[in-house]
Amino acid sequence: MAEPTPLDPFALMRDLVSQLEKGVNEYANPLMESDGFAKGANQAMGAAMVAKKLAQELTQRYFEALNVPSRSDIIALGDRLQAIEDRMIGMQAALDRLAGGAALPARPAPSRTRRPPEPVIEVAAAPVPKRARKA
Repeated sequence: MAEPTPLDPFALMRDLVSQLEKGVNEYANPLMESDGFAKGANQAMGAAMVAKKLAQELTQRYFEALNVPSRSDIIALGDRLQAIEDRMIGMQAALDRLAGGAALPARPAPSRTRRPPEPVIEVAAAPVPKRARKA
């Protein structure tokens, strides 16, 4: 004799959703193949894009009325700041070239290991004497 299967509410829900999806697909597939549906979907997408652009313009005007910078203002400010930093880096490189290499040599980049980096010993630094251990 077969054992009775326990009542699984999630299995019932999966079956219900599966049957619902099959029914919707049987009804919607012929509908979506028509030219009228394609035109309507295109118009709906166009209307959504116009609404999005209008919302962005209204938000921009609202921020201007509040005298608060908008996202585009912050992006423009960031671009200007990046250009200033690039110019400063170029000026520093030019000054280093004019100095004739009197600047300190660049330190090597740390290696990508789990060990802590080795200490860098400067040429001008005096060696540190090691302490003797007490026995």
